[in-house]
Amino acid sequence: MALFGRRDDRDGTELNLLKKRLADTEAHPLKRVPVEGLSGDARQIAESLNARLDAVAGAEKEQQQFIADVSHELRTPLTVLRGTLEVALEEERAPEEYRETLGNALLEVRHLSRLSQNLLFLVRGESGRITLSFANLDLTRLLSDLVRDLASAAGDRGLSVTSEIPEKPITAFVDADRFRQVFHNLFENAMRYTPAGGAIRVRLSEAPGEARMDVSDTGIGIPPQDQPFIFERFFRSDRARRAYTGGSGLGLSIVRWIVDAHKGTIAVESAPGKGSTFTVRLPLIR
Repeated sequence: MALFGRRDDRDGTELNLLKKRLADTEAHPLKRVPVEGLSGDARQIAESLNARLDAVAGAEKEQQQFIADVSHELRTPLTVLRGTLEVALEEERAPEEYRETLGNALLEVRHLSRLSQNLLFLVRGESGRITLSFANLDLTRLLSDLVRDLASAAGDRGLSVTSEIPEKPITAFVDADRFRQVFHNLFENAMRYTPAGGAIRVRLSEAPGEARMDVSDTGIGIPPQDQPFIFERFFRSDRARRAYTGGSGLGLSIVRWIVDAHKGTIAVESAPGKGSTFTVRLPLIR
């Protein structure tokens, strides 16, 4: 009985110590609770609280970084837009000059519009507020139609397009609109970063239990040190920024989110000056 009494006293003392430490951290909600001198239930409670505090602190840090990234991305187009309009208003100009100024301003407004739409998509997606409409879809027909529709745009930029798409149906359970978005983003990236005279290849194949889609180009490529980060929000390599200044670094983030939502995977193989191949794998219906 004495043994149990001492244990109860010790547990009570440690719980009181835990309460005191919790009271000491009230003014600092994210401050971890010291676990030194605690054992048993008191230590377990403190460690559980610390784990949750670490998660909250991590989420807050990520949110702050996201806000900083958004601010940085908005700064450039807004600065260009403001400067363009201020110069136009400094003095009287010919109608042609005004039209040119308004055209440049419109380009920046469109860029801001795309940026806001992409941001909204990512925020809604990561918070679970986007509903996907899954259905059985023939990827063979979908990709054939998309390649046909986009080939003319590539031709206007001096790029050749080839495709390797089987005749037999390859059926997956996907959201058709979102999967089109994946393909559009990958194809447009290939066009942006491939100089005139280059080539884009689209390939659809079937492996055990999965469909595989490859979008390859002969463009500028991605340095090895940048490849682990290309699917992160707002990330753009220096080579990409020099080759195309109008991007926001959100396209591949959106692609990854959509592919993940389909229980698929996306990967890249690339080398500077030798082009890139983006590979999407989706589970097949059996």
